Amino acid sequence: MDANLLITLQNYGLSEKEARVYLTVLELGTSIASTIARRAELNRVTVYTLLEDLKRDGIVNETTKEGVKYYSVISPDILLRQAEQKYESFKEKVPELLALVEKFGSKPKIQFFEWLEGMKKMYAELLTSKDHMIRSFLGSHEAHPILRDYLNEHFVPQRVKYKIKAKVICCESDDNKSYHQVNKKNLIEVKFIKDKEFHLSCGIDIYAGNKVSIVLFSKEEMSGLIVTSKKCYDTLVSIFDMVWKYKK
Repeated sequence: MDANLLITLQNYGLSEKEARVYLTVLELGTSIASTIARRAELNRVTVYTLLEDLKRDGIVNETTKEGVKYYSVISPDILLRQAEQKYESFKEKVPELLALVEKFGSKPKIQFFEWLEGMKKMYAELLTSKDHMIRSFLGSHEAHPILRDYLNEHFVPQRVKYKIKAKVICCESDDNKSYHQVNKKNLIEVKFIKDKEFHLSCGIDIYAGNKVSIVLFSKEEMSGLIVTSKKCYDTLVSIFDMVWKYKK
């Protein structure tokens, strides 16, 4: 099964298993649940649940022939139209949502995210930093391969597309050196500090003029939080800029 297509469908909003079911049914045309489960390499009971969820969302269609249920999916162009409609509907409400932010903007807010889907939403938040540079402290860690692929293939290209620059202060680990060697042309400046002098086991991003995110990357702990607070942002910007200035 094409991994890029799975990621594309997950970016649309499907879970990894829902994406597998959608692609399988798209290839089969119309089929019964047991065949779908076998081709998607998923448990049949799980597939029944996923099909019901997708049917409720209008993505799967169900027909019955001689007492047997058959499933099909809507075409990708209909998915695209639905996504465009959702985008336009949300776009209309953005001024009202921003008005709420301004109304309650003086109060710090904390959002919590976990696992891959949560990380995608969290990194999408970083792309709101269009008029501000992203400052990052990056600890000594090994990101889960799926998360690493997402960052390389989707987040970094989007950041570059929006011309969002980044400055990163890193622990001097082999993993970090390798990662930034790949991304050195992507509007990013990096300074390394020896791990013994600067030991972090997470990532900290300072961005958008009032936000700070803290991220844990490993498979066991893949989670993070975003703090929206101008004072917290200003404090960490000051610390970052001081370290950046005195690190040759």
